Amino acid sequence: MLIYFFSFVQVIEMFFMKNYSIAFIIMCVYLVVFSCAPSRFVNTLPKGETQLGFSLGGAMQNLFDLTVPTPYSSLVIGHGLRDGLTIYGGIHTTALVFNTLQTDLGVTKRLYHSTTPKFWIPDLSGGFTINSFIEMKDGACDVFPQIDFNAIWKYGDKKSHFFYLGVSNWIDLNKYKAHDELQNKKIIINPHLGNTWQNNKWSFTIEYKILALMQKNENVVVNYAKWHGKYSVPGIFIGFTRKINE
Repeated sequence: MLIYFFSFVQVIEMFFMKNYSIAFIIMCVYLVVFSCAPSRFVNTLPKGETQLGFSLGGAMQNLFDLTVPTPYSSLVIGHGLRDGLTIYGGIHTTALVFNTLQTDLGVTKRLYHSTTPKFWIPDLSGGFTINSFIEMKDGACDVFPQIDFNAIWKYGDKKSHFFYLGVSNWIDLNKYKAHDELQNKKIIINPHLGNTWQNNKWSFTIEYKILALMQKNENVVVNYAKWHGKYSVPGIFIGFTRKINE
């Protein structure tokens, strides 16, 4: 994994080292199109509870006859403002390697709470996030709103574990892409599914994403896995959270 990450950084540095502005624009597009974090707090936290989390993973890439996830990492903190409403903020630690400060601030709201014992009737949640990028070399910045919807099926003792299925929609407000190309796809759709196992203090999540559902995965710098044909890229993420208050 470390060898893989070093090779990936070298490719980016060789491609961008002469122009930080272009590097920032394309890096933003890269991070947005091939989203670098799992879904944040799909299931809302209880009122007053605070959790600190770490995630790792990303788009699947081919390297030396192996298919491995991009090792993007991020930290996040979430707080149950009230039952059914959670606020959170995250920072993407891998982006800092590229002199880019990437953050996300958002809220998750429970839209429907299932009280039936029938497993197939899920809870529903929705989320809104502001993703921001600041290039630390020259101060260039960009913002991408994000809207999420999820269905959540709880199971196990006290229904503490849950499986979820949903979609994350990133909105590109820019009129142009890199190199003054007209931006003709304003919404980047990322379906996902995952599972979270949790106890009184800790939780562990694994998530599979179909990144950039309608975007071509050909003629790009990185050799992405093409599990879904010439459109989209598969992504795998893991995440840990810990309750930090009583």
